[in-house]
Amino acid sequence: MVILRCTARLLKRLRQPAKPPEPPPADNPLGEWYADIDFLDREPFVVMLNAATGAALVVPGRAADLRDLHIHAGQQMFKVLVHYGFDLDQPRVAAELSAWNDPPAFAATRDRSVLGSLRRVKDDAWHHFAYYNRSLPEAALQQWDGFYSHPSLPKRPVFGRSWRPLELVASRLMPGASAHPMQ
Repeated sequence: MVILRCTARLLKRLRQPAKPPEPPPADNPLGEWYADIDFLDREPFVVMLNAATGAALVVPGRAADLRDLHIHAGQQMFKVLVHYGFDLDQPRVAAELSAWNDPPAFAATRDRSVLGSLRRVKDDAWHHFAYYNRSLPEAALQQWDGFYSHPSLPKRPVFGRSWRPLELVASRLMPGASAHPMQ
């Protein structure tokens, strides 16, 4: 089961209570995701950010799309993992993908650092839609190649607490892979 910690604005659009009950811990390999909704030319889109890795998904946000949010997220996650050459037969990769088969457990946000990163990702996605006419998956892919920092991540000699989301996802999903400093 995936836990999706949503902003108040997204919870309202999902017709969830403003303060939903706290769900049990996530059992998917990547852990909790944070989500917010934004609009470009009155067209809604949802930005999701994995709290542990900084990996992002950008999916459609219309009312019909919100009912199938987990399906859109799972499909985009599949495409991104294929794009980066992850072995889909690895147990942890398959477990992450299968976790998106069921609707997520919605919860309120609780980590301000992740919310700040989510806002940055949302602004970057908006910028790319407005100026580069990119698709939703392209906006997500750009975030996987960017940087992510969180106080819980260990310091790196060169970049402080900044890590590449792709490295962090690989270290969680692929056995024997490790997130190593960039050269």
